[in-house]
Amino acid sequence: MTKNNLLLAIGLTMTSPLTLANVVLSEVLYDAPNNDTTEEYVELFNASCNAINLNDYKLQDNGVTYQLSGTIEPSSYFVVARNANGYQGLFNQSPNLSNLSLSLGNSGDYVKLLKNNNTIDTVAWEGGLSGWSISTRNKSIHRTSLNSGNSAWAVSSNAGSHLSGSLSHDCAPVVDDSKLENNQAKTGLSATRGNTLNFTFDVPANASKLDVSIAGSNGDADLIVSLNNNELCKPYLHGSNEACNLTNPAAGSYSIDVDAYTSFNNVTLLAKVTAATVTPPPPPPSGDYNYDVYYQSAIGKSGTALKSALNTLAKDHVRFSYSQAWDGLGYADEDPNNTNNVILLYTGRSEPKTNRAGMSNSQDAWNREHVWAKSHGFPSSGQHAYTDFHHLRPADVSVNSARGNKDFLNGGSEIGEAPGNFTDSDSFQAADTVKGDVARMIFYMDVRYEGGDNSGTPDLSIANGTTSTGVAQLGDLCTLLQWHLDDPVNNWERRRNNRIFEWQKNRNPFIDNPQWATALYQSQCP
Repeated sequence: MTKNNLLLAIGLTMTSPLTLANVVLSEVLYDAPNNDTTEEYVELFNASCNAINLNDYKLQDNGVTYQLSGTIEPSSYFVVARNANGYQGLFNQSPNLSNLSLSLGNSGDYVKLLKNNNTIDTVAWEGGLSGWSISTRNKSIHRTSLNSGNSAWAVSSNAGSHLSGSLSHDCAPVVDDSKLENNQAKTGLSATRGNTLNFTFDVPANASKLDVSIAGSNGDADLIVSLNNNELCKPYLHGSNEACNLTNPAAGSYSIDVDAYTSFNNVTLLAKVTAATVTPPPPPPSGDYNYDVYYQSAIGKSGTALKSALNTLAKDHVRFSYSQAWDGLGYADEDPNNTNNVILLYTGRSEPKTNRAGMSNSQDAWNREHVWAKSHGFPSSGQHAYTDFHHLRPADVSVNSARGNKDFLNGGSEIGEAPGNFTDSDSFQAADTVKGDVARMIFYMDVRYEGGDNSGTPDLSIANGTTSTGVAQLGDLCTLLQWHLDDPVNNWERRRNNRIFEWQKNRNPFIDNPQWATALYQSQCP
């Protein structure tokens, strides 16, 4: 039969990230409260989902140009100041660039943003250009929307705000509707004779079984399962009910095609992979861990020497696959009162180990929460941080979704399913009972992953404030340090640290010695 490829177009509309640069002017202080020559500044906003190199950009005022440099992160602000000290005096923060050579007039002037010497944005004030009437003294003017013209700008209540504002850009991940999720059915599939619906399905390493099936009551649909262009299964039965069952499948991205021998509709497709069971190693013999011996190289050190010593101790640990993490967390986070259950982060709920997301349709299923969000530095399962048990925790699927990849800060609205946890558009506040746990996991990641080793993970760092997806940073440092102090180490954390040590052969030093957190981070949080 003739088979023409037809890209699946059902359910969600396919979208793609914005690829064109979209840097705009977002704030200007042209009439400063104290000294124009030191306090004036221009702020930019990146209204795209990609980091943008500013080497092709310039600011211009009355024919004088200023060459920009550096990188502006997605959906983030970037400040160019006349004088670094003057800006520091206004906001107690440093600008991204300084020594701005433009002199902004107090009565009728404008600033243009150029890319490759072409004007891409303009702001004017007090009649500096026709149609621009906005006017102020000792205060900044700021952009309120991504529209153009005078109406998109407003007078601020003061000299402005450092790297913040009301502008935003939605950088939600693209939904690939042709990618199958484990044990989650695609329903209502249809195709006309001679056409094919194309899907992909990822099988992890050490899987014991792959089961793929189609089911329907009309037409004739044929199932084809392939890996690397090699057809592994194609039953070609009459009707629309077929199945492929593979034992010990190789890891990889499988092609799963549903071919219309005759037209069909309302067919259901299901792919399910079963992970191999990993047997935990036996506990180490008594006395295997001794604080004075294990931390001998770090005791008595401070500052960068201490951080370097802790990094040396933590790196080169035993690494497990992401599928093995199910059993690893089943052991590390096992409920002391019920060995068939795990304790979930954020909610504290005891949940059966078998109620795993992807293997169960229960709304109370648990999945593997990356406490240091994987989109902040290690999006690939091949990077060691992706599967590091010290920051992976069992979590309720919906609570995990509410946390997403947000930074840790106080505030927001309480989560109904997880009382005591709060969230807003860019941050997540953990419940009081686990605030210290979260902080110490983030501190561990900061010292464990310094870059330049064989982990494939960049240098992770803890930032002040919120951060952007795609950068190897997570915040907020001072909030986390306070959480660490308010929620001290308990026996549950010590037990978990010991159990991970049995598997990974490394430890979280901030559980073993909480004072190291203040030694390394207190100076950054006056």
